[in-house]
Amino acid sequence: MLEWILGQKPEAMPESWQQKVSELFLAETGEKYNDTTFRMLGIPEWYGNKLLIDTTIYPQPDSLMGVMWSKPLLENRIRIVALVLDKQVQNNNHGTAILSQVIEAAKSEGKTMIQLEVRKSNSRAQKFYLKHGLSIDKTIQNYYSNEDGFMMIGKL
Repeated sequence: MLEWILGQKPEAMPESWQQKVSELFLAETGEKYNDTTFRMLGIPEWYGNKLLIDTTIYPQPDSLMGVMWSKPLLENRIRIVALVLDKQVQNNNHGTAILSQVIEAAKSEGKTMIQLEVRKSNSRAQKFYLKHGLSIDKTIQNYYSNEDGFMMIGKL
């Protein structure tokens, strides 16, 4: 059974969990995450920091099936820093479920906007976010190590 649970700050995760997160990001996004990346992200311990785990094998690191990292940004906004799901659990509404949870929690705290960055080539993610009310605001030159990104924003 899969369940979204509250996660630790990425840099506070045990090394075995950090390794699993790194493997997930590399496999699904091509991005390389390491301990320096985890610290630089500045993800707080709060409702927008969630891990999708397989409860039948948790707390083993192999129970990790997805990551949602977001953080408050400015007074009225949240920023989705990362949303990634293991290929075997994609297309089962796990992304929609966690995005909806985080949006509802943000709205209850008075936030009114959401933003994120996405690879220019990641049309699948763009389509997902467009479906959830975000739109492409601008192109960010060289945002990723090997390509441009789009900033997407939306009202909550």
